Amino acid sequence: MIRKRLATIDDPAIYRLVVEQLVPFSRMYESGNSVTYSEIRKRLNANKTLVIAKGYKQPYGFISIIRKSSKLFIDMLAVDPREQGKGIGHILMKAAEDHGLRERCQMVELFVDDSNPKAIRFYSKRGYVIDSYVPDLSCYRMHKKLKR
Repeated sequence: MIRKRLATIDDPAIYRLVVEQLVPFSRMYESGNSVTYSEIRKRLNANKTLVIAKGYKQPYGFISIIRKSSKLFIDMLAVDPREQGKGIGHILMKAAEDHGLRERCQMVELFVDDSNPKAIRFYSKRGYVIDSYVPDLSCYRMHKKLKR
């Protein structure tokens, strides 16, 4: 079931997913730097975060989003590797896009690390297109127009 993040229950699992599934692709952390639990909590608190879990157990996937004017920005998306390939990422993306439509957003934007071709393919299959490369972040910016 998809539900809103419950910090006490969900944050340890979300942190583990970030460290295991996102950090390895990020150039920000390749020189031995690591992301802290408090940094992740701060980002999650600034955003709306949806998780997918069996009831109120620890989540096996999450998406963190924030509305910026008429755009919805996807900050983070991760799914436990044991659950990948089962459509979980698509379910979370659909929930985020539906939220964007309810909020009258016209577009969804995200950044994807250039070292993560699997993620680039995932987003491309969902209709996202690369519109620029951001060298300082070693990321592609991708977007998709939302249709009502």
